[in-house]
Amino acid sequence: MVAPFGIRVFDTGAGLSIDASEGLSRWPIRNAGGDLLGHAHGLLLTGFIGDGLSLADGIITVAGSITGATEFETRVVDGLHGLLIVITEPGGAFGNRLYPDAGGSIPMVFSAELRRAGGSADQILSDAQYQEHFLPDRVERMIVREGSGWITGTLTAHRGVERLLPNHYLDLDDFSAHRFWPRRDEFRLDMPLATAAGIAARDIRGFVVACARQFDTVLTLTAGFDSRIIAAAAEPVRDRIGFVTVGEPAQGIDQVMTARMAQGLGLKHRLIPLIPAPLAEQQAWDRHVGHAVRESNRVMHPSLRQIGEQVMLTGMYGETGRARLYRQDLATINDAPATAEFVLSRLTLPLDAEQVENVRAWLAPIAWMPRSAILDLAFNELKFGSWAMAQGPIQKAIKLSLMPFAQRSVQNAFMSVPPLEKGTTALFQTIGEALWPAIMAFPVNRYGDYRDRFTRVSKLFKRESLVRYLRDRFA
Repeated sequence: MVAPFGIRVFDTGAGLSIDASEGLSRWPIRNAGGDLLGHAHGLLLTGFIGDGLSLADGIITVAGSITGATEFETRVVDGLHGLLIVITEPGGAFGNRLYPDAGGSIPMVFSAELRRAGGSADQILSDAQYQEHFLPDRVERMIVREGSGWITGTLTAHRGVERLLPNHYLDLDDFSAHRFWPRRDEFRLDMPLATAAGIAARDIRGFVVACARQFDTVLTLTAGFDSRIIAAAAEPVRDRIGFVTVGEPAQGIDQVMTARMAQGLGLKHRLIPLIPAPLAEQQAWDRHVGHAVRESNRVMHPSLRQIGEQVMLTGMYGETGRARLYRQDLATINDAPATAEFVLSRLTLPLDAEQVENVRAWLAPIAWMPRSAILDLAFNELKFGSWAMAQGPIQKAIKLSLMPFAQRSVQNAFMSVPPLEKGTTALFQTIGEALWPAIMAFPVNRYGDYRDRFTRVSKLFKRESLVRYLRDRFA
């Protein structure tokens, strides 16, 4: 069995013990006077750090002084990129806090009772505790009956174990979670599309180029929009980056279109076959993720072992730039306030009483936001934060993956463009054209011929797809 990916934090009674999985490192963070402010843990992009930060001799230095927690968050937490958590120095001016990066790239659940945090319940509970705290009825209702799916919000499959969502920090004094972004006095739904596109193009390219120059890098390429934008950002380093798609030649739209793009643009692209996991490995996958999610990766994850590069780039967290949860009502989405039931339906999740209650609590601190921005946060936190990142302890143990869209500046730009102006393609098309016009000439999620009609219709004959479609459309 592969060793799990993640970082574990234990309160020993004499202080915190921090244990990181293989391949992750630690960097002290100091101010200009040499005072220790905290540590960054994980995988740091050394060539892409924010203004006022420098890296020398393994130490991150912040220019000038930092006067409070908000300034620490904006200058330090948001200025560091890669696969990271930041832990402030105990007894310092910013509180004893654990901050995930903008995407929650290093998954984290925690137990206030046990004063422990780690990648999943499997990483913080003993075997006996795992069984004692397990909630089989919750798993049955929220996952098994769905066929696949996830336990959303801060809930997990275990009593007393909560998930730390993106944009929230963990107070290590009492092991409680608190939202720190977005800030009410900073967010505005009025950013021009051209401004947002410029910010996103600059920072996505900065991330991708830095990664390709620091690591042997591969990008998972599909026929979709999100990976297309990451590929466009890679144009200056396309000779030193690989592109990979799972599947057989001509199997479907992803395999056909990526091969066509690779041939037309000279990309170093390869197809890798799907390798299904035997039952024992699927059961081990369940344990690694704390039984809190079940997805196709449960069966497909051995395929990642064919990727030899050090790190993999993915297009996750792009959905907010495409109005994913309100694409059918761009003109009216902000005419009414959000409710927990509405949010869950747009996420295509069942209106389970526990989930409704949990999402209501999640919604309360951001109820002041327009409904479009709430749905953007819902996708990032209630889906990616608790569906995708929950898979990290096993998926990233096989292959480390980074997400160029998961930057606070990029997400703020995506969320701040009014829905009608952003549209479902306008913002991404503008970003792609700015980065690499040639790659945007290929159809997105389309063959460009008669086959496109059959692709749309075939989805409606899958029971799970139909159920989720109806929840979405009748929210």
